[in-house]
Amino acid sequence: MARWSNWQSYTQYVQSGLVDGQFLNAAFTLLAAGPPRLANIGQLSFVETDAGDDIVFPIGIVQNFNLSHNRAFNRVWEIGSERSFFISGRTMGQLGLSRVMYHGPSLLKCLYAYYQDLIPPTITPSLLGAFNFGALTVANSHDVKILAGFENLYINLASDLFTQPVGLMVHFRDSNEDTVGAVYLEACYIPNHTIATDAQGTIIQENAAVQYERTIPLSLQALALVDINAADEAIA
Repeated sequence: MARWSNWQSYTQYVQSGLVDGQFLNAAFTLLAAGPPRLANIGQLSFVETDAGDDIVFPIGIVQNFNLSHNRAFNRVWEIGSERSFFISGRTMGQLGLSRVMYHGPSLLKCLYAYYQDLIPPTITPSLLGAFNFGALTVANSHDVKILAGFENLYINLASDLFTQPVGLMVHFRDSNEDTVGAVYLEACYIPNHTIATDAQGTIIQENAAVQYERTIPLSLQALALVDINAADEAIA
């Protein structure tokens, strides 16, 4: 990477160490839903071979994904000066998902894939199969009273199912399918869900706004950091 003292516009990249053809885009980004807290399942579970298959459920047909953080700051001035100070406040995160309804589970069903309630009359089956590590370790095994929906279509946001949190994993790989990094979003809640189409439309699209409590970085044997010393090896 170029330094200020040796920056040369005509002969040097500002950021070196980048390999041609090795990049990130949406095709190499995976979203998966799971239990609400990483502490219940242990971060090492994702590193073990195939162990994550019993914890998180990949969400397909996603068209748009945006993740943002906002930290509040209080700006304080003093009498007798034009200068100011900043006092850091709380951080809040939110994300948005846009997904095409296709054959299979709807967006709300996917987000609550790990959740299961096997006590009649409101049966809520899990999408993770016979061994559901998330459901076995969750602290609150809530008995759902108000139906969220049947089979693949969950559409009733008024169901008490959605008073329970879930978790979301975001996994980034590059075009060589090497892991760049991953995070787990804990205690996700859905304050808004919409379904939209029109008379001439060819698709039905779902949108969900998600608020979460905190972000936990995941260690998934990622690629090594591109070192600043790679500037010495930059291609002319």
